[in-house]
Amino acid sequence: MDRLRQFLMKHRLRLLRMAINFAAVGMSGAIAYLLRFDFQIPSEWRPGATTAMLCWLAVQPLALQVSGWNRIGWNRIALPDVGLLVRGVCIAASISSVVLLLLLPGTVPRSVFLLQAALVLLLAVSARVAVRLAVERRERGFAVKPLRRAVIYGAGSAGQSLLRELRRKPQIGYRPIGFVDDNECLHGQIVHGVPVFGDGGALGRVTADQGVDEVLIALPSIRGERLSRIVTFCDQAGRPCKTIPSVEELIHKPERLTDLRQVNLEDLLGRDPVQLDLGAISREIAGRVVLVTGAAGSIGSEICRQVASFRPRQIVAVDNAETPLFELENEFRERFADCPMLPTIGDVRDEPRMLRLMQACGVEMVFHAAAYKHVPMMERHPSAAIANNVFGTHALVNASEKAGIRQFVMISTDKAVRPSSVMGATKRLAELIVKSRSGSATRFVSVRFGNVLGSNGSVVPIFERQIRKGGPVTVTHPDMRRYFMTIPEAAQLVLQAMALGTSDEIFVLDMGSPVLIGDLARSLIALHGKLPGRDIELEYTGLRPGEKLFEELYLSDENLVRTVHEKILVLKGDAVSRAWVDERLGTLQDHPALDARELRTLLRGIVPDYTPATSHPVSSARSGESAGIESLLAMRNGVPAAALQTETGEAGLDAWEVA
Repeated sequence: MDRLRQFLMKHRLRLLRMAINFAAVGMSGAIAYLLRFDFQIPSEWRPGATTAMLCWLAVQPLALQVSGWNRIGWNRIALPDVGLLVRGVCIAASISSVVLLLLLPGTVPRSVFLLQAALVLLLAVSARVAVRLAVERRERGFAVKPLRRAVIYGAGSAGQSLLRELRRKPQIGYRPIGFVDDNECLHGQIVHGVPVFGDGGALGRVTADQGVDEVLIALPSIRGERLSRIVTFCDQAGRPCKTIPSVEELIHKPERLTDLRQVNLEDLLGRDPVQLDLGAISREIAGRVVLVTGAAGSIGSEICRQVASFRPRQIVAVDNAETPLFELENEFRERFADCPMLPTIGDVRDEPRMLRLMQACGVEMVFHAAAYKHVPMMERHPSAAIANNVFGTHALVNASEKAGIRQFVMISTDKAVRPSSVMGATKRLAELIVKSRSGSATRFVSVRFGNVLGSNGSVVPIFERQIRKGGPVTVTHPDMRRYFMTIPEAAQLVLQAMALGTSDEIFVLDMGSPVLIGDLARSLIALHGKLPGRDIELEYTGLRPGEKLFEELYLSDENLVRTVHEKILVLKGDAVSRAWVDERLGTLQDHPALDARELRTLLRGIVPDYTPATSHPVSSARSGESAGIESLLAMRNGVPAAALQTETGEAGLDAWEVA
């Protein structure tokens, strides 16, 4: 008895399903005969009815079991499952009909066969729908907090799926009361029992009339300008908004449709996913030792993460910041346990130590991301910028060449183009150092790009802090524009450029269109559920020393050429001799005691395009728009690049000079 009880407990659900199948088959047969003969079965048809009933009970449950009927969920039945049920009924009905027609021809009316099959399907679907409704009702009873009334923006397949999930899982905390969709054909229709109220322009009226607490954006493939417009609608309606994961997140990460999150700045920028030639990158990195300088910084750490996915033999992570490097090491232990990483405290200016490190570890590839990058800070400390950005690069290039490194990639910046700051001038000189090693056994290339979202010290974290404090959000100038891309995108394109590089090249990443910093600030304020100008003030402070209104991506004497990758271009300028570079570096080394003004003057003699920028007052600065990649190509056909240069001059720097 104990064994029987254990067996019944273990298989109780399976036995229950089988019992329901038997009941459905038996009931469908009886009802089919009653319907066929108006609930009065003639005596001459009763023997056939009994035989048919026995045949159905013997054949159909077994046939339904074999066809996989019981594998179809009882509490999650959906429209595709009905098709599987129909297939199972057709198989079972066909087998039982053939058996009856062969054994007892003419004793069972043909209409009964069809009625019985239809009734079996109806009872099966009804039983499963009843179970699903019961389960959902029970789950609704588990909600432990008041449900927020939500309207779903987007009545397509994603929106409908979100509606079903929110109804099924009230513990998520939302009660969907309807849709908003820009498709006019849907307006006024009922979708899954709730109305489509109108388009985004009606969102303010809808949220007020329906008492909506939140807007849920169910458009996984939408980004950029259209998403920004929807966020503006939500902002005007005075309601917070969230979005479902993007298509890429749903495919590549374990997110679910109901993992609602805040709309972020990357969504509003609308950057398309980067398509990489994974094979080419893997051939360069797999099984090799890769050294990354500035490894604890924003770009350097992301390069380490991206490199780790291509299974190098080891990553040597060099940085002189102890705590961030310690944190990177801990992250690698958790996320990339199968990728050996050697964290190394070191200074790229120490050429002998860098050479020993490369030789000891067998380094074959170097990504040089270490640099001083904050423009106003380097205006006050030009000697530090020269020491780190110029002589640090020179020392690392020398060590790489002596160690026989296979490839060297330096991370540059758009501020190196017609530089107006000490930082930009030193990075341009670093580019020239790398370019002067043409003909070396080591492949030396540089990769130039603009700002990255969320990097240390960038405007986005600063704006975030100011918004959390209640404002004001400070922007230097209404016409200030910058190129932006995400940190992962920048790191991925650096790896792709590395795979394309041969030597003597400066690669330029397609940064898309430049973004008005003021618009960026307003978008961030809106994403925090605040109204710019009402809840958070926007304050213009004037350009800081060394800043330009907008950046460029190439010099007038550089030939812009497309590569096989749509987001990477290469600049082929005039050759730079090593002797010329060494002579200029010797000039800098011979004047270690120069003050800030004298160092800037010396840099102007070495970097011809360098013109220190004036600190413009907001009222006098002119507006302008930096050229995107298409504009750059157009400028190669005759548009003067000098037309994009900002107003510059020496005035206004005295207060910032530090000896």
